[in-house]
Amino acid sequence: MALSIQAADASHSSDWAFKRLFKLESECRSSTLAAQVQAIGQFPKLFDQFPFPTLVGSAFLKLGDLFCNSPNSLRYHIARVFAASQHHLLHTAYADELLRRVLVVLYSNDPIARVLALRLIGNASAVFAKFPEAQHGVLLRYQSTHPLEIAAAVHATESLLKYSPGFQSVVWETVIARAGDTSVPDSVRAQLICSLRHAAPNLQLSMLLYDHCCFWVEQPRSAIAVKEAALTSWKAVIQPHNELRHIDAQRISRFILHELRSTRCAALALLGTWRPKQGDVAMEADDIKERLVKFIESQLHPPTAGSFDFYCTRLATISLARMEASYTTEAVSQSWAFAEFLANSALQAFSGLSSMASPGTDRRELPTNTLLHDLVYAVMLVVNTASVLRRSEVLLAATATVVNSWRAISSTVGRADNRRHVKRFIETTWAWCTRAGTLHTLSASLEALLDTANCHVFDAIIAIAMRDKLSDPLIARCNQQIESYVGAVSSCATNELSRNAFWNSIAILLAYHLQPHAKPNQPRPTAIPVSAVVKWCVDAAAQDDDVDSSEQHYSNDGPPAHACQTIIYLLAASGNWKALGLLIKTLPSHKFSAEFQEWFDAMSLLAEAEDSLDNADQFLTLIDSALAILHVLDRQQSRHTFQIFVVLIRKELVSLLGDRGNHRTVHPAHPSSALFARLQAKRTHGLIAQVNYVLDAYLSIDPITRSWLEGVLATLNSVDVGHISASVAPPLFTPGPSFFSMPPNPVIDIQTRPNLEAGEAAVVAASGSQLHIIVEGFLQFSKHKLPVSLRGVRVALWLSQRSKQGSDRDLPGCASYNLVARSANSRSSADPACAGDASASGYDDCWNAALAFDAVLDGNYFSCPCAITMPQLASVCSHYDATVSAHIHVSCALIDSAGRAWWVGPHSSYPLAISTTAR
Repeated sequence: MALSIQAADASHSSDWAFKRLFKLESECRSSTLAAQVQAIGQFPKLFDQFPFPTLVGSAFLKLGDLFCNSPNSLRYHIARVFAASQHHLLHTAYADELLRRVLVVLYSNDPIARVLALRLIGNASAVFAKFPEAQHGVLLRYQSTHPLEIAAAVHATESLLKYSPGFQSVVWETVIARAGDTSVPDSVRAQLICSLRHAAPNLQLSMLLYDHCCFWVEQPRSAIAVKEAALTSWKAVIQPHNELRHIDAQRISRFILHELRSTRCAALALLGTWRPKQGDVAMEADDIKERLVKFIESQLHPPTAGSFDFYCTRLATISLARMEASYTTEAVSQSWAFAEFLANSALQAFSGLSSMASPGTDRRELPTNTLLHDLVYAVMLVVNTASVLRRSEVLLAATATVVNSWRAISSTVGRADNRRHVKRFIETTWAWCTRAGTLHTLSASLEALLDTANCHVFDAIIAIAMRDKLSDPLIARCNQQIESYVGAVSSCATNELSRNAFWNSIAILLAYHLQPHAKPNQPRPTAIPVSAVVKWCVDAAAQDDDVDSSEQHYSNDGPPAHACQTIIYLLAASGNWKALGLLIKTLPSHKFSAEFQEWFDAMSLLAEAEDSLDNADQFLTLIDSALAILHVLDRQQSRHTFQIFVVLIRKELVSLLGDRGNHRTVHPAHPSSALFARLQAKRTHGLIAQVNYVLDAYLSIDPITRSWLEGVLATLNSVDVGHISASVAPPLFTPGPSFFSMPPNPVIDIQTRPNLEAGEAAVVAASGSQLHIIVEGFLQFSKHKLPVSLRGVRVALWLSQRSKQGSDRDLPGCASYNLVARSANSRSSADPACAGDASASGYDDCWNAALAFDAVLDGNYFSCPCAITMPQLASVCSHYDATVSAHIHVSCALIDSAGRAWWVGPHSSYPLAISTTAR
């Protein structure tokens, strides 16, 4: 039965986009060249803003017509539009029609027009690569004598090979012949040779290219640009079946001392693929080694300042280390000496600049990012060289260099723009020491970093402590630091370094006891750090009468800014809420903003509630007060929704299990016991649905918080609803970092075609018909990296007699809708089961029965066709003219690479009128 839509056929944004397209098309026909260029330049912005397949296909066809009938000046700008909008070309369904328009220009008599056509084919290779006409047209252009045309053909060939590897065997003979033709300009020959690197996956062609590259490099008449291109393509075909031979390595080493940096880089990169063997000729190997040593020495002592080339020096040093590891018996390794010299020089420059600070400046802030990067690169060269040599004394010396670099970095103040750089460096070197077997040396050296004020070094150490096993001496050292500082505070013999060591040691111990080997939902063995926090808070509270003394006490002995937030969430994750509450009360909250003061009040109330868990009434009163503050902050756009959901789950869990334990059964059984059991079962199932919703709606929940939520599920699933008098203790509340900072979630912005937005007139659908809609939208990602890779979107669609109730902050409502969406049957719009007879199911069975439709992500855009069958009204309505009001509910989920659906939303409902008279 046909469907009648009594609403707009397209959304407002779609209408605006097509109007904009028609306006741009009219401007492209302007008589003024400047107006035409300006209009053409606005097409990429239109595609990015509205990547609708119909609009994109129409726009590219219009650009194809314009390309066919315009002068070369406009063709150039059109080709640039294709280059800027390559990812949108996949949306067009008229690639063959577009290619026909381009081929008209490709076979013209104007060489510049042919060049522009080749450039456009290369830019649109994602859709043109499958057409033999495009490949044949590109192949013919190699016969041209125009250098620009050959260069454009090379560009088009490289682009086509990315999407059509089989084109390589077709174009091989032609490119090889032109590349060997000395009458062709050297710049064009270089481009031709570089395009041959795509032959690497083909075993036969890669072996042929190996010989050709060797010939081009050895040919005396070859220009340096040709030889450099040959070295680049040569490296691309080096594979296990096609290894670099010793005699060829000897030839390549002659270019190490070349005056052009690009040539040196190409030669060293190719030489880096050589794996020396015991049977190689020692004399020729000594020649290669001599050239490498000479080049490295020239770089270590450059004739002019600023001419040091670290990239080439690194390649040369590692190549020299491979040679020494293969057949050198010398006790002293030259490669290691060079790498160690570089690291020591970088370390001296990094540390020496700090020592030159004047007394009135903060010496720790002086090293710049350039010096930091130089230090990191030099230390990583030491690590790579030691990994190649694999000598025990070299591995120990490399570990000592790593330790020295850690100490130098930890003595500086962390800057926001190098956070990731420092953390990645520390974690990488820690992993290397683990593999090299020198972790005991590095772990012991962490004792020297306990007093660091660098927030990035601190974060890296905490991440290591939560993931890897630390040495027993380090754990003992942390306990000793805590105990000695507590005694020093009593005698007023403390300083800034001992203060940092005290609080850093507390954080390391708390993090170490949160490792996965610890039993979940059990108190952690953190007596020493927790008792130290409690003692410090008690001492600080004793000075509350004197505000100045209290602030002085905090500034002298309180947790530094870089460790305060970490200690707060570590105390919560270990279940030490009493110490957390005392610490929050001791912080000088009056120095923070009003928002932070309210948040501190909420966390303090939550800590008091957890500390009074034995008193149910007091617990509920305190936790309700904390929730009231969090709701106020959430309404102020402070993003506390996840925190509110977790606290609500905690409150309901404690209340549910507390009511269960307080109920007493009587004999004989009273009817109230059965009613109570039913209510308990309903509350239990509702709480399970809420926990499942939170686990499914947030992708970036940290492992600690996720483990606690899964523990709540295990507790609820183990509850015997029939035995209502059994007492079950709630699991220990141990939230992780996600509880204190909103876990980042992608945002999906959806629209429907036809437009189902609520208005004065709802969509009218015929009884028993099938309603077809398209749900499309965009994904907006945060700056934080997601823990999963996404591959698609799932749209759940169902009919309901009620509209969406509540907001996205209503946990029970969101959980109930999520329960319907998760139970959706996966279908597609072409599935016959979707288009079945509406009379097959009863009138009451069609409500809240969801169907799921999957769509593939195209960048950040998706388009998902959906279909849902309307109920038959004739079976329930006695009169002919009947109309029923309903609502279509749409809920969206993201599908990761493992196939799991994350129901991040949004969930929307749209009014619908089902009528027996609609046509």
